[in-house]
Amino acid sequence: MVISSNRTHIMEMETDSSSYTGDEQEEEYVSYIGMVTAAYSEDSDDNFADLISLEDPHCLSADFLLSPDHMSLIGTELTSPLSEFVSLHLQVLMNILQTSYDKALSLQCQLAQAFCREFQEQKDDNWGMKAMETICRDLRRVAWTAQSYEDPMLHAEENSPSCMERAADVIMGLFRVCAGDSRVQEPESRRWGMLMLVNQLFKVYFRINRLQLCKPLIRAIETQPIRDRFPIDQMVTYKYYVGRKAMFDSELREAEQSLMYAFENSSPYPASINKQKILIYLVPVKMFLGYLPTEEGLQKYDVSEFWDVSVSIRNGSVRDFDSALKRHEHMFITNGIYFILEKLRMLLFRNLFRKVCLLHDTNQIPITLFETALKWSGYGETDVEEVQCLLANLIYDGQIRGYISHQHQVIVVAKSD
Repeated sequence: MVISSNRTHIMEMETDSSSYTGDEQEEEYVSYIGMVTAAYSEDSDDNFADLISLEDPHCLSADFLLSPDHMSLIGTELTSPLSEFVSLHLQVLMNILQTSYDKALSLQCQLAQAFCREFQEQKDDNWGMKAMETICRDLRRVAWTAQSYEDPMLHAEENSPSCMERAADVIMGLFRVCAGDSRVQEPESRRWGMLMLVNQLFKVYFRINRLQLCKPLIRAIETQPIRDRFPIDQMVTYKYYVGRKAMFDSELREAEQSLMYAFENSSPYPASINKQKILIYLVPVKMFLGYLPTEEGLQKYDVSEFWDVSVSIRNGSVRDFDSALKRHEHMFITNGIYFILEKLRMLLFRNLFRKVCLLHDTNQIPITLFETALKWSGYGETDVEEVQCLLANLIYDGQIRGYISHQHQVIVVAKSD
């Protein structure tokens, strides 16, 4: 899915064990250890993943799960590697509750690395896919929280990786284990975990603006024989990020294809939120390709900010276009599309100049008419040379079919343009 789960994360929780008696706390601890042991011994991947998740309700009981007596018993009551998993998980909880996020990140990295070692030793199955997803998702979130609290100048001075980069390195280690699985039997292959890990890495790289690192991951997925059989929710997330990267790389057709796949296959709940996030990038791509949105469609998914932009482009109004960008500047900048939308200005010029051509009703139009039209639309002060430059760019981009006659100071357009 494009958006994260609605379950509450431990970093957003307030734990309170004051209402528990000593016996109740002991029962809670015994219950948790029993459930973890059962889930691990019975190969119940989903249950085990929940029990080492930072979103599971057991995190509300963290205060007494983390008591010194209980922590000292884990090594004797559980066997390796389960004892290591549980101990590291509970230590992560403890440091989060103490707002020691950098320490929590280090411990979550250790948990992911310990799981990676155990996961790699499996020979006959791929048990633990869900647990791996949970651990990596929590790792990314802890890393983002830790990074938001750290001094950005610290890593710049020491030339050390940021919190998000540390998390990405650990997730990449798991990705290599999955990608390097050479077993022929597809059902037992660890390659089924590749796309989930790629999606986690995408989220990290987009957060820290390292989009160039996405290219080898995309190539790794696209060369997989099972690329069309990954779970649909993972494919939606993958296509969403691939589409966004293609948009930033000005590969508009690929961006449209990927984002349309994500839009059409996004989960039914919460459909409006998922589709809204996708449309924030799909709408600009569509406008670049000449498809302006309808007001009803934008209102349906609560992305009406694009309507003013669309109307100004359709009318060829520079004044209204600048006003629309200014009015919704915060939303456009927050989603990283402000400068993408700025590039739509050339489409606006194309529509404005087309209106001039239609009004003049001939295929030879004086350049001074375009200059007058620009001033009327709110472009500001301009001259013939600047207008010629705009026209030359539109001709070069194929948005106007014709040529400029500098001798006669006219533009000659194709009669069918």
